[in-house]
Amino acid sequence: MTKIKKEQVIPEHHDILGNLLSVGDYVAYPETNTLIVGKIEKLNPKMVRVKGVWTSLKYPADVVKLDGPMLTAYLLKL
Repeated sequence: MTKIKKEQVIPEHHDILGNLLSVGDYVAYPETNTLIVGKIEKLNPKMVRVKGVWTSLKYPADVVKLDGPMLTAYLLKL
């Protein structure tokens, strides 16, 4: 007997500016009076899991997608 898996539906989330979010994108998000840069690890049905200083769940409207030369400079600084 073989087990049949349900098809996993990948949710579609957009950040506060309307950019499409996907796993592996770098985002900035607020955390206790500071701004943290993190990487999206997983897309849940209502929230996104972000790995920054620590792993946290954030609503898509609470993050903004980062890209371009400023992000590259920030990552090289680390």
